[in-house]
Order: sequence, then C-alpha cells, then structure tokens
Amino acid sequence: MLMRAQFNNLDYRRHQINTLKVFNDNVVEVVELEEYCVHFESAARNFILTVLLTANFPNERPKLILSPTVQHCWVNPATGEVEKAPGLINYSPHSDLGRVVQVVIREFERFPPPVIKNNTTASNSNLILPLSINMSQSLDNINTVGAANNTVSTTQQQNINNYLSQQTSPHESSLSSSNLPNLSTLSLDELKQLDNDPEFFDDFIQEMSVVQQLNEELDSMINQVEYIARENLNKEGHLVELKRKLSDDVTTLKNLGEKCDQLNKKYLKKSDDYAPQHIRELLQIAVSTADTECERHVEQFLNGKIDVQTFLQNYTHSKKLSSERKAKEERLGQQLQALERAGF
Repeated sequence: MLMRAQFNNLDYRRHQINTLKVFNDNVVEVVELEEYCVHFESAARNFILTVLLTANFPNERPKLILSPTVQHCWVNPATGEVEKAPGLINYSPHSDLGRVVQVVIREFERFPPPVIKNNTTASNSNLILPLSINMSQSLDNINTVGAANNTVSTTQQQNINNYLSQQTSPHESSLSSSNLPNLSTLSLDELKQLDNDPEFFDDFIQEMSVVQQLNEELDSMINQVEYIARENLNKEGHLVELKRKLSDDVTTLKNLGEKCDQLNKKYLKKSDDYAPQHIRELLQIAVSTADTECERHVEQFLNGKIDVQTFLQNYTHSKKLSSERKAKEERLGQQLQALERAGF
C-alpha cells in the first residue's frame, strides 16, 4: 500500500508539472521534478520565476521566487519569494500549479512592478540566468567552500549551458555549445564584476562568438528582407497592369456570357419550331385547313354562288394541297415511329 501511495503521489506530481507547462510558455526544467524556471517579460524587462517543489508537494504549496526582486505586495523584498498571491494563500493539493503560476505572471505583466536596484543583475540583457544558478549564489558557494581555483563548479557550468541551449530558437540550436564562453576560465574578481557590473555583463555577452554570429545572421536577414521589399515595389506597376487587364477580361467574359445566353434562347426557340413532332402537328393543321376549304367551295357551288369552272379550279387546288400535306404528314409519322422503335 505504501508503494502504491508513493507511485500515485509521483504521478500526481508529474500531472501538476504538466499543468505548469500547459498554462505557461518558456518553462525550463532545471532539476527534474524539483525545480523549474519560467521566463517572461514585463515593461520590456526580463524576469525569471523559479518554481521550487518540496518533497511533500503537492500536499505542500510550491515556493515561487522572482528574479530580479521587485517591490510588490505579493513579494517579500528581502528574499524575492512570492508569498501573498491568492493562489498560494488558498493553495490546496487540488490546485493546478500551472494556473497558480499563470496568475502570478499575468499580474506582473499587466502591472509592471518597480525593480529593487540592488537586486537587478543584467535585467536589460537578452540573456537571464535562472535563480538556482544565479551569479551571486555561485559566488557565495565558491566563498563558502573556499575553492582554491576561484572557478565556477562543473555542475553550475553545465546548468548554465543547458539553460542557454533551451533559450535558443530552433535556428540557434544548430550552433555548437562550444561557441559559448566557459565561465570556469574566469577569475573570482571577473565573476564578481560580471555579477555586479551590468555594462561589463553586456560587453561580455556581445563578445560571445555565438552572439556575434547571430548578429551577422540578423544583418543578413535584414538585407534580404530589404531586397525582397525593393523587388516587390518594382513589380507593383506590373501587378497593377495585370490587374487592369484581368478586369478588362472579366468584363469581356461577362459580355460574351450575356450574348451566349441570348443566342442559346434563340436556338432553343428555333429547335422547338423545327422539331419533327412540331412539324407533323403543323402539317395536320394544314391538312385540316385544306379540307375545310374544299368543303367551303362545295357549299358555295351548291348554293349557286360560283359557276362550275370556278368551282372546279378552287376545289381541285384545295384538294391537291390537302392530299400533298396529308402524304407528307403520314410519311413523317412513319419516320418518327421508326426512330422511336430504334430507340431514338
């Protein structure tokens, strides 16, 4: 049962760490399951919020330390620890670590606090070290153990290099870590000056080969962007001309489409007029008209309205038309029936 409880506690600890990474950007793992750093900016100033997880976490609330130290009602000005944030005051094992840290960071981003100048260390630089590997702590550790060689420990140097590699972009990650300066080659006085003198720190960073290479690449990219911008401006006139031509073509296409619709309607009307079935119906009407004329001539003759010669001429003409039209109608009907039987 004890083994299972420890296993579940470890799983829940990992779950809480996952929420830290989900709700916050730029999370760097310093010590697995124990220490994490979150990088953020406020009022164009870089900050590091260090998250320390005790052995009893999540049953015990985490410890949040802000670097550089600021003047804020949530922060202890002596230690830089965030103590009075609502999420920490009301913390319980069921709280989300990621949301607690997110609220703290948003507070400092929305309302940038003034920095306590005695604790600012290279806050204007593009490169900030986590609190756990802060220069001042490194110097205190060196003085405490009385290191004879006045150098930074191998573990601290490794932590620094790991953090720098995690802060670089995917393009920068292709650079070899050998381009980074080895802090172990600096003397104790140089390390103290690096920690206390922002100008010396900035010069130290600018002299790094990796920074110089990045500056060269940045200049190259700026020149490339300017070249592309000039090319785009040169092609603007040609693009305007193409757009005008396209507009003219669209207008022409619209006119042709309207004309095509008119011709199509005319074609459909003519197609209906000259359809075989329609012609047959017209022939049937013409036969009926001719037969009516024949009957009218007979009636006029019987009533004595016309003489024999006139009757014969009119009647013969009407009867001939009726016979011709009837023959054409019958022949056309036979052809249509043959086509219908053939499946047309």
